[in-house]
This record gives sequence, structure tokens and C-alpha cells, in this order.
Amino acid sequence: MAATMQGLQWNATADKLSLIELDKPKAGSGEVVIKVAYAGVCGTDLHIIAKEFAAAEKVILGHEFAGVITEVGEGVKDFQLGDRVCVDPNKGCAGCRYCASGTPNYCSTGLTTYTVGLRKNGGFANYCVVPTEQVYRLPEELTLQHGALCEPLSCLMRGWDNLGSPPADSRILVLGAGIIGVLWSSIFHYKGYRDVTVSEPADGRRKLIGELELGYKAVHPDELKSRFDGADVEDVGYDVIVDCSGFPPAIEQAFNWLRSGATFLQFGCCPSNSKITINPFMIYQKELKIIGCLINPFTMPKAVGGLARGMAGSYLKDFSRLGIKMFRLQEYQEAIAQLKKGEISKAMFEFEN
Repeated sequence: MAATMQGLQWNATADKLSLIELDKPKAGSGEVVIKVAYAGVCGTDLHIIAKEFAAAEKVILGHEFAGVITEVGEGVKDFQLGDRVCVDPNKGCAGCRYCASGTPNYCSTGLTTYTVGLRKNGGFANYCVVPTEQVYRLPEELTLQHGALCEPLSCLMRGWDNLGSPPADSRILVLGAGIIGVLWSSIFHYKGYRDVTVSEPADGRRKLIGELELGYKAVHPDELKSRFDGADVEDVGYDVIVDCSGFPPAIEQAFNWLRSGATFLQFGCCPSNSKITINPFMIYQKELKIIGCLINPFTMPKAVGGLARGMAGSYLKDFSRLGIKMFRLQEYQEAIAQLKKGEISKAMFEFEN
């Protein structure tokens, strides 16, 4: 077995993402080495490259991935060679007040120390070493491709838990039709919601929503804005808005489209220095709810054993239909370019098995 491998490394000092040769990792006590099969490019990766989101000074990116275990470390009993697995990149310190209260996603030590693909080398490489507490065996119904979607799906599960179950007749707006907007749209349909609109500026991504055959309307933001000119927001507005764009101007504008009693879920990751202006009197008068969503505390089992498993044979069956395009790791520049242009909903690296 080769002693070295290729990996896609972010170097913050050099302000550069590059393909490098590095040593193949070895499993320590309580760890496994995973031969990566598929790894998805997340919007967070793009924020890191743009220096809008913090990561280690030098790190192999990639926190959404799945593969096969090729080495088990000392003391590992729950996994064996050949197991097909996916990874939860997030881990708390287990000692702070947030970890003790069941909210490890607030743990500043965990977020700045342990996150695979941000603080520790991740899945944009042939192999990755991961503590077993962050590894999940895939059920038979899930392919390794599905496994690479389990981390983002677990984050959506956190968003769904925070949102609660809106009334079945809610009018819903999804901002953005990247993969997160596509997955939110699919989940709303899976849960029985039918009055859903998706706002997206890119022509290709709007077309993608139509090709999903969910019966949802996909409109340009300018068209959506024109609907509210001179109209009563209580008539044409929304009961639930989920931002999947992370684009502050779109978020600011959408606040004006909330009906009384509505909920706004900020799911998209914005640049950390972002600012918007909203009217606090509107929040008071309309009794609006503003909800955040930070990663995936305790939702990975729900995603792997529940949501992904339930959607695998239908909504998640055809990755090309979801707008996901496969690339070799060496094609990372083209993958990122197509993603930024909105030509695809998601780029995913496919490794040789």
C-alpha cells in the first residue's frame, strides 16, 4: 500500500488551495483510517478559501465524505476492515458548560480544535484518519455517494428540529437553489408541504428545481420582489422563510416578506463580518421568530438511519438530477469554478476504488 497520498490543502498564509503529496495517515488508539470514496464541496469550503470563515493555518479540507475502513487502531471494537462509513466532522470538548448541557455545537474548543476538514485534515484526500466516535456505519440502503451527503443532511435535521413542524398549509420560501436549497426543497416535499417557492438568480439552478418535479415554483429574485410592489404582505407573503444562500442582501430583503406570526430560519452560512438592517418594530408587531442553526448536534444518527435512508430510493436516487456533478480531485479548480458560477448545485470528488 502506498505510503503517500494526494490531498487538497488550504494554506491560509499563502492564501492558496493546492494539490499536495503527503504521508498516508496511520490509525492511533481509538481511530480508524478511511479510504475516501466520495467527498462533497461545501459552501463552508468556499468561505474558507475566500477567508470569510476560519480554519487551521494549513489543513486538508473536506468535511462531507464517506468511504471504507482500511485500518483500525488499538482498542477499536465497533468497526472492522471493509466497513462502509460516513463521518460526523464535529466534536465538542466534553468538558465545558455547553457540552455538559447537551449543546456541543456551541463549544468553542471543539469548533476551533477538533473539526475534521477545518481544524484537522479532512476528506479531500485519498485517506483520512478519524476517531471512531465520529464514524457511522452505513446501512445497506445507502451507497457511499449517499454517505457523502449524510453530514449536510444531519445539519438539515438540526434546522428541522429548530424550526419545528410548521402547519401543513404554510406558504414557504427557500432562498437559494444550491444543494442545500435543493435538499430543503426535497425535505419539505417529503414531509408533505406543497406551497413552496424557491428564489434563485442562476438560470440553471432554477431549471434544476423544475426538473425535480416537486411542483414547486422557482423564480428569479427580481420577479419575486416585483410581486410585493404595492401588494399586502399578509396576502402574498410567507409563513416560513429558510435562507440557504448566505447572501446578506437577499436575507435583508426577505425579512420584509414575512407574514404575521412567521418564522425565518437562517440556515445559510454568511461571511462572519456580515451586517443587515431589519426593523425591530416589525418583529414586535408581527411576533416574528428568527431561528439560527449551527451544525449538527446529535442529528447524525437521524440522518444516517432515518432521513437519508428514507429518501435514498426516491428524492436522493439520482445525483445528477439533484445537480451534483462528480470530479476527480485533480479537477478541483474546475469543480470550484462551476460551483461559483451556479452551473451545478454541488461538486463532489470521486476517488478511485
